[in-house]
Parts: sequence; C-alpha cells; structure tokens
Amino acid sequence: MSGFTVQREDDFDFLSSEYDDLYAQSAATPFQHGVWLDRLYTLLAPAREATKVVVTVRRDDGHLALVLPFVRRRVGPIRLVEYADLGVADYAAPVLDGTAGLGADPSVARRIREALGRFDLLRIERVADSPDAVTALLAGATSARHLYDTHLMSLASSVEEWRGGLDAGFVRHLDRKHKRLRPKGEKRLLEITDVSAVDDLMRRTQEFRAARFAERRGIDLVQDPDCFEFYCAVVRDSVKTGAPGTLAVLEVGGEPVAIAFDLIAPDRDLFLLVGYDMQRLRNYSLGLLIVEELAKDAIGRGQLFFDLTVGDESYKADFGAWRRPLYEVRVIATLRGRAYVLGRTAYLRARRMAKKTVEAWARLRAARAAKKATSPASP
Repeated sequence: MSGFTVQREDDFDFLSSEYDDLYAQSAATPFQHGVWLDRLYTLLAPAREATKVVVTVRRDDGHLALVLPFVRRRVGPIRLVEYADLGVADYAAPVLDGTAGLGADPSVARRIREALGRFDLLRIERVADSPDAVTALLAGATSARHLYDTHLMSLASSVEEWRGGLDAGFVRHLDRKHKRLRPKGEKRLLEITDVSAVDDLMRRTQEFRAARFAERRGIDLVQDPDCFEFYCAVVRDSVKTGAPGTLAVLEVGGEPVAIAFDLIAPDRDLFLLVGYDMQRLRNYSLGLLIVEELAKDAIGRGQLFFDLTVGDESYKADFGAWRRPLYEVRVIATLRGRAYVLGRTAYLRARRMAKKTVEAWARLRAARAAKKATSPASP
C-alpha cells in the first residue's frame, strides 16, 4: 500500500496554517506564497475565465507533503491545464516537503496525472535551473528550454565590497547619475509601511510605466485592469503583513521618482515591478539607480542574492548578474495539444525576433543622434 494519498482539493485554502508550514519548509518561490496564490485565484483567475485546480499529496496521517496549484482554461478548442501563473509569475516550483520521500513511490506521478483529469496540454512555464524535480511529479512529462533566461546577482557582506566587484566604468556611470541628481534634492529609499499610501503609489507606478512602455511599444500587464487589481491587492497585503513582498519608493527632494514592488525570499530579493519618472528625469538612468538602491537595501538586510528575474536585458550583465536557464515542462496528451505547442513556439520565436529588431533599430537611432549632437557644426 502507498504511504501517500493523492487527491484533488480545488477548495484548498492557501491562507491556511498547514499551507504556511509546507511553504516554509519547501524550496518554492514567493510566486507560490499563500497570499500571492489566494489573490490570483480569487481576483485574476475569474477575470481570465480560468478554473482553480489543486492537487495535493498527503501522508497517511493527513499531513501535507505536496501542493500543486493549477488552473484549467480553454484557448479555442484547446483544453489547457497550466500552473497557477496567468502571465504574472516569473517562476514555477512545486510546494514540496523534500523530506517526504515521494520519489520512493513510483505511483505518485501517475496518480497526480490521473487527478488532473482530461486535457490536451499541461504546461508549467518558467521552471528555473533544472526541470527534473517537476517532470518527476508528472507521468509523461517532458521539458524544453524556455526562450528567455533569468538572471541572478550575488551580493556581498557590505555595499562597498559589492560595488567593488562591478565593472569600474559602470560604477563611474552610476556615480555620475547620482551626482547629477544632487541639485534636485536629498535622495532616499523608503519602505512603505502605511497601507493607505498604496493605492496612490500604485497609480503613479502605472503612469510611470505607461510612458516607458509606450516608447518601447511593449505590453505592460500593469495597464491591464485585472492584473492591476491583482497587483494592488498583493501589495496591500504585503504592506499589512510583511509578505510576500515590499513596496519601496525612491524619493528625490521629497518627490517619488521611482517606485518598486519586490518579492522577498529568505535569502534574496526578487525584482518584480518598477516604475520611474521618465518625463521629468529622462536622462538620469533612474532604472539603474533604483536597482542599485534596492540591492544596497538587500545587503543591509543580510540577503545573499538580488534576483533580476526573467528577461535578457543588457543592464543585467552590467550589474554582474549571471544567467540561469529556464525550462517549460509539458505533458502533451493529444494531437491538438501538440499542434498548439508547435504553433505557439513559432509565434513566440517570431515575436522575440521582431522585438530584437526594434531594439536594435532604437539603439542605432540613439547612437546616430548622439553622434550628431556631439559633432562640430558644418561650415
């Protein structure tokens, strides 16, 4: 007889103490924190016409050994089961008691697959470092390298030691930007502890990001009303309880110039949402300065890493971050599911190529403009 019970618990309470206990001893990320998942299921999932699907594995004494949070939805004729992501999570990880010994029972993966019911495709995006722990939990699962990587910075025991490990030219660039800001007033980073300030700051974040993404012609989830409501709810909970994240404001002369909401893990800060005032302070590299200030703050809290999360932006290398691979785990159950995977992969590759082309043209135009501005006038 198996020592584990595998079952569907679609009414599972992610704010319960038993989930808190399991999460605390697992290697899951803040994107699996109880508050994050509760708000995702109560606010974002209904807006996306996604149904809550939760598989649990319990020991014979009833104690939780594993929780797998999923959603079920349709994309045209395709029946999808996806990890509880809905576009807002950068990492997926099982919420697993590593001491439970699930691997000793080969029937668990089969029973988890059966508990999920029928689907064309099961998809778990953005599994960091290695997919093996996830594929082992799902019978028939395979994995593929994600189109993007994630990036992680190692911190030091002091700010001076950390900055000393960065490229000297990049540090000088940061110092020049700090110096340019000085005439505008005192600069300070504040952690928000008053929940009544959240709504105004989140609206400012939305406005800051609207200007930046309009220039980049990018898609910003913060402009989506449903995602914005979800983020605001998680930020309010974080300010009230201290988890899963922190809201910080970089002020210059008493005015917010950059606002960031980061998620917090025991050993690291995860850089998630940021907005900064491009209209008033376009040439001050506020995006770089807020990363530096947040990294300094993380060092002050004794954290070991600053996680710049998903995306291959060039500034991450400037901060000395290294690439961590991401994987997508799939269970393809039907021919329709396979066709969907092939079509979606082709679409995402084409979109990424188009984005790189637009960014290259933007850099070329900026370089030409800078050269023209510094060249002597023609006689």
